[in-house]
Amino acid sequence: MSSKGDVLSELDPILAGADVAASPWKDGVFKPDLDLARRLLSVPIAAGHAKKQQSGRVAKSLDAWIAHELRRAGFPEGSVWPRRTEPRVRPDDLTPVEDAIRIAEHRVSVFEKSLKGYVEAAQGKGLKKRPPSPNLLKASLRQIDNRLPGSVNARILGRFYPKQVDVVMSSWANGPELLVSTKTQLSSYEKNNNNRYEEAVGEGLNLRERHPVSSMGFAFLVRSNIFEGPEAWAQIRNRLLRLRKPHGFFDATMLIALEWDEKTKALQPIQDSTADLSTSRFFEDLIKAVLAFTPDNEYRTVRELMKDEPAVGDPFDGNGSFPEEAAAHDAD
Repeated sequence: MSSKGDVLSELDPILAGADVAASPWKDGVFKPDLDLARRLLSVPIAAGHAKKQQSGRVAKSLDAWIAHELRRAGFPEGSVWPRRTEPRVRPDDLTPVEDAIRIAEHRVSVFEKSLKGYVEAAQGKGLKKRPPSPNLLKASLRQIDNRLPGSVNARILGRFYPKQVDVVMSSWANGPELLVSTKTQLSSYEKNNNNRYEEAVGEGLNLRERHPVSSMGFAFLVRSNIFEGPEAWAQIRNRLLRLRKPHGFFDATMLIALEWDEKTKALQPIQDSTADLSTSRFFEDLIKAVLAFTPDNEYRTVRELMKDEPAVGDPFDGNGSFPEEAAAHDAD
């Protein structure tokens, strides 16, 4: 199913070559691929989209990168949206149907090539009857594919209103398990800061009230010119920390500051601007929040990749007993 106007398609070649096999965990720390982030964000910046933020192209690249990192973490390929292929939003429960359609299309193509050879041989022997055509079968397969549920954007029902959420992990079986909002602000920080904060608070309340155990993140992307005004930087950092639990609605918050050359549009390597809003902590907090509210037999791949981390939400003390039991035993 093709999504008309899908701006993520220009990122597909980069994502297609990105490594999703290597574990992102190193010595208990999640190490996101910041070079991949730079390459993805370079696409809209090189095209001049940073000057017109309303296009949303820079934020879309950030969405694609966050989704890629969640797949690196071991979450199911099709459950993380935006997907690497069109449509960007489709329940993972339909993946077997998609696979069956692709196999059927391949088999029809193989049959079509074989049929062509037989027809040419028969015509050489004088056959004049028109041969059968698989075109109707191919059209039927395309029709089935086009009728599968799918869209460009993910709309999640909140308590007060449906909200378009930028990065999502969801399925029909489990519902929304992870929700990430991404925002960009590359200038006029003092002027628009309050608006961005009000949006985040409203969005966080709306989604958290309906999805109390979903993992929720808020990623904010700025330009390094924010450091020219110390008050703007301090204010944004402080508000992003306030948005995070235990006082805010979000499990994870992140702040990325970009810098690029105005003439060449070359984006510099991305580095964390502040440790308490780092890219590593953002993904660690997101992933651990998902696992904390998920049975330990779910997402085994994610848990195995975190093998040097203690099991999140594990009630055992490591000796096969519950902490309460161990405490009672010690008291005796």
